[in-house]
Amino acid sequence: MEVRFLGPDDADELIKIRLEGLQTDPDAFGSTYEEEIQMPKEEWLRRLSQGESGDSGYFGAFVEGQLAGIIGFFRHRGLKARHKASIVSMYVREAYRGTGVAQALMQTELAYLEKRGDIDTVQLAVVTTNPAAIRLYEKMGFLPYGVEKRALKIGDQYFDESHMYILL
Repeated sequence: MEVRFLGPDDADELIKIRLEGLQTDPDAFGSTYEEEIQMPKEEWLRRLSQGESGDSGYFGAFVEGQLAGIIGFFRHRGLKARHKASIVSMYVREAYRGTGVAQALMQTELAYLEKRGDIDTVQLAVVTTNPAAIRLYEKMGFLPYGVEKRALKIGDQYFDESHMYILL
């Protein structure tokens, strides 16, 4: 398995796996397939063009040359919050779940954020209906700091999110 920072050349594969995740696990993401299918490729390229020194980006895990999973991050912008980053868009294709892909993605991203030297707190939100993800995040050292009731709504169904953090 190879885990690496994704760049503009990876746009088509990133779009494909992101849309797959939104269809496969719609309750796990704040965005929807219908929203992101309409996002122009230029926006994806912009997101991937910030390079490793940017304040946001994606890592991908490749197994035998195939993109098996992704994880993204963004750094908070305000002067008082620039020491924090949020993890977003974590998704592992079903065929690779339970194989260590998710842990490798998280380890790589946390190591990258810590190495930067200007981020010391990493946050994420996970739907409470995803106990496997919560267990993984706890195993990686994340601690809960609150539950947002009715954080997401799909049709008439609400989903709560557990907010978690880790100090680097």
